[in-house]
Amino acid sequence: MKTLQLFYTVLVFSILTSKTADAVLPVLPILGTAMDVISFGLDVHSFFDSILGDDETQSTPAPVDYDRIINRISERIEMSTETIVFKIELQAYISELRTVALTVKQLLAEMEDIIKAKSKDTREELQRRFRDNFERHKTEMYKVKSLLTFSVDVSGISNTLLSLIANELKCGMTSLEEFQNYYMTLVSDVVALALLNERLSEKSLYNQTLSSWRTAIESLFDDMKVQKNECKGKFFELVTEDFSLINDPSKLFENNQNRYPYRETDVLYLSGSYCVWSLKAYDKILKKVKDNTMTFVLISGEDNAQSITSEQFQKIVSEAKFGNCINDIGKIISFYDVLGKDLVFWLMYPQEQAAGFQIFLDQNSTARTITTESEGTKYTTIVYLRAQEPGTNSTLTTSDFDVKFHEEAVSVDESSGLKTWQLGVIIGGSVLVVIILIVILCKCCCRRRY
Repeated sequence: MKTLQLFYTVLVFSILTSKTADAVLPVLPILGTAMDVISFGLDVHSFFDSILGDDETQSTPAPVDYDRIINRISERIEMSTETIVFKIELQAYISELRTVALTVKQLLAEMEDIIKAKSKDTREELQRRFRDNFERHKTEMYKVKSLLTFSVDVSGISNTLLSLIANELKCGMTSLEEFQNYYMTLVSDVVALALLNERLSEKSLYNQTLSSWRTAIESLFDDMKVQKNECKGKFFELVTEDFSLINDPSKLFENNQNRYPYRETDVLYLSGSYCVWSLKAYDKILKKVKDNTMTFVLISGEDNAQSITSEQFQKIVSEAKFGNCINDIGKIISFYDVLGKDLVFWLMYPQEQAAGFQIFLDQNSTARTITTESEGTKYTTIVYLRAQEPGTNSTLTTSDFDVKFHEEAVSVDESSGLKTWQLGVIIGGSVLVVIILIVILCKCCCRRRY
């Protein structure tokens, strides 16, 4: 029989920093359902059943071929090498997970030894050793069923370990899902060891064990879902805090994409010539001014999903004139009102000023971008709308908007056309010619008099 190489690299939780969201973690297969978690254990049980004899429970799946089980175990090797960082206050509780991981490593090594055994007597002895060690550490390993909901007292505040971890991760959803995937992978390994133990037992309780783990896994997913929903409920508080702390627009956008993938957020950084109309009483717009720049975060939702046609957009946007930005707002509000929409945000700027802007739009953004041309100059306009209640008319007026009309001269590229000194020579020469002509005319007039 080919040699099955089994290694289990323990996931270690480091300390002294809370910047978990910045850690670079490998991409892991997502374990999102109870069946995903149990499938590895089913493969292990089926594989051992195929090499040890017939299964009397009549419940084992079809035998797994050797290459497939090798691939499954190889995946586990790759996904157990990451490091997740937590503050030192949590280490006493996180170490419980590390203890489980060390035990799993030992038992997987014993599983390897059983497969590599050359004789029946040796294999049976190794099976007895595995079962003894499994029973000795069973209670310790089975803590993964409830460890996340253990009550923990940190700095005088009692909460579940899962809540404390979510707080440590600042409710960053990507980091929470990475932690969930690590944890459920560890649970998956424990399930596989438990099912192997049942296969090696004189009286197998395979069906009962599988059912018990399925129930526990579904409960774990429910606990994690509740925690994620609690985090989502804090979204506006969290995204506002990030907005106040992060000034670089590209980093702000990346932060929002990683921490809040369940919400569409756009970042608009403006510096140059632009016209902005921003609805004052709208909590889905965050804005701040620094020096001569403005930064906006616009948060999409069901109420500001777009539904009007490109032709309608083009017609309305074409009515607005960049040089008449402030006075055009009432007319534009009325145009959208006829279509059953409220204007939320409007940005227009000359395309030649685009270098002073950083516009980051989510792939599911509700922004509509239109290009227009007026008197030979091209303009870009970005518009956000919200849906009105059916059968109602907007009560918005120009006083409901903050209007920003900032103009900055477009730099002239003197490498093309006439340079400044050339223009000066031409103008000066023209003036001199005019003076000479005047002098000549005056002389002519004097001669005629005399």
